[in-house]
Amino acid sequence: MTDPTILRLYGPGALDQLDPVCCPRFPIDRVVRLFARQLFTYRTQTDLRNWQTVAPTPDLATAVPSMYNAGTGASHTSYVVHLRPGAYWDSNPERPVTTQDVVRGFKRMGNPLRRSALLSCFTDTIRGMAQFCDDYAAAFAGAVPTGPELAEYQNSHDIPGLLVLDDETIVFELIRPALDFIDMLAMPCASPAPVEYDLFVPGSAELCRNIRSNGPYRPIDFTPGRELRLTRNPVWRAESDPVRRQQVEAVEVISEPVTAGEVAHRIRTDRADLAWGARIADPATPVEHHLGFALDPYLVFNTRSLNAAGALRKVQVRQAIAHAIDKSAIAVEIAALGDDPIIRIAGSVVPPNNDGHQDLHAYSTPDYRGDPATCAAMLAAAGHPGELRITAIHPATERARLVAHRYAADLAEAGITVESVELAESQCLDLLADPARAESGAWDIALASWSPAWLHSNGRVFLQPLLQSGSPANFGRYHNPEVDALIERALAAEDRESADAAWRKAERVALADAPIVPLLFQVPTTRESVGRRVRAAAMLPTHGLTVDLTTVRLDPPSTEPTVPPAG
Repeated sequence: MTDPTILRLYGPGALDQLDPVCCPRFPIDRVVRLFARQLFTYRTQTDLRNWQTVAPTPDLATAVPSMYNAGTGASHTSYVVHLRPGAYWDSNPERPVTTQDVVRGFKRMGNPLRRSALLSCFTDTIRGMAQFCDDYAAAFAGAVPTGPELAEYQNSHDIPGLLVLDDETIVFELIRPALDFIDMLAMPCASPAPVEYDLFVPGSAELCRNIRSNGPYRPIDFTPGRELRLTRNPVWRAESDPVRRQQVEAVEVISEPVTAGEVAHRIRTDRADLAWGARIADPATPVEHHLGFALDPYLVFNTRSLNAAGALRKVQVRQAIAHAIDKSAIAVEIAALGDDPIIRIAGSVVPPNNDGHQDLHAYSTPDYRGDPATCAAMLAAAGHPGELRITAIHPATERARLVAHRYAADLAEAGITVESVELAESQCLDLLADPARAESGAWDIALASWSPAWLHSNGRVFLQPLLQSGSPANFGRYHNPEVDALIERALAAEDRESADAAWRKAERVALADAPIVPLLFQVPTTRESVGRRVRAAAMLPTHGLTVDLTTVRLDPPSTEPTVPPAG
């Protein structure tokens, strides 16, 4: 019989990483929110047209710093944050969350082994953090450090822009004003970290088995790649958490390589309550909003690869490949999956409804159908006539498999032989994050996606991570000093108009180099489907309209007959 106290999530989503500092955003951010709190976070909303939909709100902090509460100065380059009382780690004995934990979280973000994809946003904002990260990497160059060795370095080196005044008060000093800084502090990678993490390498299996919680739930059983179980955290206090709730007794996540259709059937037959890693739309609950689209998916070129005589190092070859792809066919096949998103053909890096979006189609073909003949001619002109062989990687998901098969067929028509390599999502991300394997030519083209990390004042959230030299999310190691200078100009701009102009020019210059091929923009238009016993499931707009798991209440098991399980 179904346990009426356990919320069950089921699907094909990755389940290999629990460390907030380096875990991918989707879908694991849904459960990270249960055990890792940040200084600021986002609330659930019913009216997505309300400005508060995308505004950060205090979490561990007592208030959003402003000039009215003496939290910021006139220069907007310092932020004073006070921690609210009553937030504790589930250690033995329980221990309060302090500003030292906040500092430890930021230092862990800069570790040289598993860095956050958003690290560049912080290093270009917090005073001295870039130098701290550079020195940290240099200290362990060529080495394989242990957790305690990493902790020893962190504990003996400071980030100048993080000033601890006492256990409850910390000051952030910035290089320049940043209107999005509070949103940055709401990211999971900016979570405080307990002292227990000093024993473990960031992102390691050992750390994931020893997660400490300051949220309403805590992990008690974790089988990487397969299963996660969380139960109520006994030291969490509702009065100290203005955002989360503790409704169900436990949360169970099961990850299996199944299709979206199989997940939907499981939800319909009351064998799961919510999907994990697959969006199952509920057409009966449309949602009106103007939230930013995601760049989902896009292709990224390994600009360091020496395969095929270094073909992908050449701009002309990358441009040629961009011409070959039938984006229209990809859009049709994605739409046939029935997720009910709005789908648009992508030509720019920044999607619609995000700051700085511009309608660009640098390598457009009639009706976006692709032009293999033009691709072949461009390849010949670039010194690669005849057959070109490349290695293309994609994550082992239903969507990625479909897109990879479609574009490989397009490239084959242009005389390009694609060796498709399917990897588990975590393996795919690990490969893309490894510069040595990029240099060695372990891959040539990869399929990826990128969603906006926050939804207002977000000019940087696509261009800086994906195109800036040295960014962990710049998987293809693209480097253009002009683009880097334009990004710096945008970040240093004193007004919105100047910043937008610099962002737009950076995007145009980068697209001329074709380091990536934008394929589609997507945004959901309905609530996600939930099981029949799910009640009070509130949406998180900043998490792609997914349900906030802390709001869910469960009805007792239904006595009505259900559709028999398939098979």
